[in-house]
This record gives sequence, C-alpha cells and structure tokens, in this order.
Amino acid sequence: MNRRHRPRWRLLALLMALALLSAACANDDGDEGSSSGGGDDGGGDQTVTVFGPEVEQEAQGFTDSLADFEEETGITIEYQGDRSFEEQIGVRVDGGDPPDIAIFPQPGKIRDFQDQLVPLPDDIVETISGSFDEYWVELVTIDGNVYGVPNKSDLKSLVWYSPEAFAENGYEVPETQEELLALADQMVADGNTPFCIGLGSDAATGWPFTDWMEDYMLRLKGPEVYDQWVNHEIAFDDPQVVEVGEYVIDLWSREGYVFGGLQNVAATPFAEAGLPILEGDCMMHRQANFYAANWPEGTEIGEDGQVNAFYLPTFEDQDFGTVVLGGGTYAAAFTDSDAVMEVLRFLSSTEYVETRAAQPVGGFLSANRDQDTSAYVNEIDQTFAEILTSADPFRFDASDLMPGAVGAGSFWTAAVDITTGASDVPTAFAEVESSWPSD
Repeated sequence: MNRRHRPRWRLLALLMALALLSAACANDDGDEGSSSGGGDDGGGDQTVTVFGPEVEQEAQGFTDSLADFEEETGITIEYQGDRSFEEQIGVRVDGGDPPDIAIFPQPGKIRDFQDQLVPLPDDIVETISGSFDEYWVELVTIDGNVYGVPNKSDLKSLVWYSPEAFAENGYEVPETQEELLALADQMVADGNTPFCIGLGSDAATGWPFTDWMEDYMLRLKGPEVYDQWVNHEIAFDDPQVVEVGEYVIDLWSREGYVFGGLQNVAATPFAEAGLPILEGDCMMHRQANFYAANWPEGTEIGEDGQVNAFYLPTFEDQDFGTVVLGGGTYAAAFTDSDAVMEVLRFLSSTEYVETRAAQPVGGFLSANRDQDTSAYVNEIDQTFAEILTSADPFRFDASDLMPGAVGAGSFWTAAVDITTGASDVPTAFAEVESSWPSD
C-alpha cells in the first residue's frame, strides 16, 4: 500500500487552515466570503456544495467518509443527490446555479461542460496520474487540461453464480472463455440452464445487452478496435462490430442456454434477472458488481455464501491482456476556490478511498491502485477491488462514452429488436449507425 498522498493533503489542509486563520484575523470587520460562485475564497464561508447522482445509502456513505476531513479543515460540504442528475445538471448550469463540485457519471458530460469547468491544479493531476490507470485520466483530458477526479468505480466483467450449485454438480469456476463455454455445454447436458438474462429496465430497456457487447468486443477484438468503435473511427455496422454482436446473439440462441429463452430476455426485468440462481433455475448471471444490491435482503455473498461472482475470463488464444470493463464517476469543479480544490484534493487521495470503503453501507469501489483493498468491509468487495485494480487494460463502458442518441438510445433499441426477432444484427446495427450524430 502506498500512502504517499496522505501527507500532502494533510499538509495542505494545515497550510490552508493557517491561511484562513490569518485572513480572519486581518478581516476583523465581520465580512464573509463564499466558496460558491467562483473566484478565490479569501477566507470566510467555507461551504462547498456538491451535486451528484448518488442518493440514500450511497449518499450516506459519501458524506460519512468526508466527516473527518470537514472537521480537520473547517470546510462544510453540502451534498445534494438526485437520480436525474444527468438532466438536472444542465438545468442548473443554464440557470446560473451550478454546484461548486459535480459528480459526473459519464466522462462525456464533462466535455459538454468544458467551458464552465475548472481545470485541476498540477498537484491533483499528479496524484491521480500516479494512482489510477492512465486511461482514467485520458478520458477527462481536454486540450491538455484535466477536469475530473475519479471518484467511484463499477466493475462489469463479472459472472454471478451459486457456489453451492457448482459444488453439487462438480462444476469449477472457468479460467478461460473456452472453459466457460465447455462448462455451459456440460450444464445443458446435465439438465441445467447456464444463463439468466434480462434486458428490461423501463425506458432504458436493452442496456444490459450493451455491456455484453462491450465485454465481448474487448475479448474478441481487443482494446484498439474497442476504442475505434467508441470514437466512431469505425462504423457501428463495421463487419468487426457485427461479428461481435452476432457472437453474443448466437451464444444466447443456443438450445437450453438461456432461462426462458432468447425471445423473453427483453421482457425480463434486469433487477430480477439473476434471482433464479437462488432457486437453481439457472447457473450463471453476467452482471456488474452493483447487482449485489438486487439480491434479497439477507442473501449471503461470498465463496461460502449463496451467491458469489467470478471474473468473466478471456479467450485462451487471444492476447489482449486482462481486459476489464467498468464504469464510474468523476468529481469536477465549477468553482475555482481554495476550499473547492481542497475537497477535490481529498477525493483524489487514498485516505478518501479507504475511508469510504470502510463505511458499513458498502456499494463503493475504487480503481485507485494505491488503496489497501483490505479496507473494504466485506470479502466480495475486496475481490471486486482487486480485479478492478489489476485490470490491464481497463476500458470504460462504451455506451456511456458514445453520443446519447446512440449509447442511451438506438443501441438499446437495437438490443430489443434483435432479441425479439424484429431485426437481425446487421440490419439493427446499420440503423444504429444511421443514428450517430454527424457532428
């Protein structure tokens, strides 16, 4: 574990506190400044507003992890969470009411607000560049400036399963894609169903298919083609993309492979899709770490629990590295003040990561490679963090990087059309390509 960043933020906090004390002594007429609204603090009100998508327990974990920092620095952090953050942040900025710091779930959104955001100072850039895979920094680097601090991460290259069912049937966790396919064939031969799949998610129905596509794009074509696909350097209906889409659909179409059959996956709610594992109706469910919240209360998770998860393996005959698909959030500043930068400085530190990982509410992962993964409160999160930090390479969720009309629109529609039989992969992907914005 490397704690080289801890002394830096604590030293800066001390210097800041001394500066504020000095300013307060000099300014004895009682005037108050504010960190909000831009410009340097000059002392006074040290309240920093933060707006993000996390609510309820996740929000509690975030604010609780900041308590010691607030006490040590005298900075008060007011957090507001909203599930409709992506729509509301634009409304607030357009209305002249941006938060001091916004927690963006999509790096592309940071680019949308580039002109309003404040570039990170060099010391914070140095910290995150040393602690995270360079890809995390590249995603929020615009014209040579870095605008976001990686905050929370998700791990998507996972397969959930029942350790008890595996043990009863003599199944082993596969270490290659070839072993995974052989295992699925064996399950069918044994009268078991390998996979549970559900794409239903109200207006976002179809999105789980995009994760399957992304994971298999990395495993079949590698990160270089993945990046070309994301950046539209190759068309969405390029033969390489179509090949990956057909691979996924062919897998789902195999006799006995999917619980309920391919034709029902679009109507199966994502949140309920993995639950048949608990009844033995299917053996595996490929879904991200956040699916842990969907298991019924009291479900034991881990090697000796009712459910566990393993890394979705790579193909033995490919050499693209330990590819890992994930997502995450970034903290970016709309206000240029000492207090705001001090908060970002703390969010970039391993101390923040380890403090939040230790919160009993769980639901947090970080890709910070300097963290001590034993800080996580349960075994499964420790495992997830180790997979995430050992990624080589890591890639961000493609649909979150694509234009909204595609990544949160036509890509989802294509998934529904293909799985319901309304279209085939080449035709559906050609329609996605036609929806890609021309700018």
